[in-house]
Amino acid sequence: MLATTTPLGTMETLLLVPALIVMIFGTIAAVLPVVPGPALVWFAAIIYALATNFRVVGVIPIVILTLLMILGSTTNLWMAALGVKVTGGSFWGVLGGMLGMLVGTVIFFPIGAIVGAVAGTLSAEFVHTRNGKQAVAAGSGTLIGYLLGVVAEGVIALAMTIIFVISLLLAHPAI
Repeated sequence: MLATTTPLGTMETLLLVPALIVMIFGTIAAVLPVVPGPALVWFAAIIYALATNFRVVGVIPIVILTLLMILGSTTNLWMAALGVKVTGGSFWGVLGGMLGMLVGTVIFFPIGAIVGAVAGTLSAEFVHTRNGKQAVAAGSGTLIGYLLGVVAEGVIALAMTIIFVISLLLAHPAI
């Protein structure tokens, strides 16, 4: 369905306020390891689109937001793995980091993901190479990749919020 260019109704406006509040919170909190920012922004957009029968925010923006949500929600994982590979780490370092991230999240919530990822990479890389210097380099790569993933998650959540607002403005230029 295509979005229309009619003014927002009272119900649409009432739904828009909490949706934007959730989106703003998700965007700001996306840089915290505990808060799934892109997923919050996506959830608010989906609820709003469904509640308004896709009249205000159309299907195409929702598809774009869904793809960005998937990308943004996984940045910490694949960017930490990329950090291991960039610093010369092995597949075992990547695997150790991912397992460490999972275990760390469960045991040391909320900061356990990063602690576990670095510890898992260090351990696995050291066991695999028996080289402390290489293990530390791979662990550092995990840390840098994870932190860059956090920043990327925030940027993606912001982009998602902007796309939502732009789709509102295109559907309702009088807003």
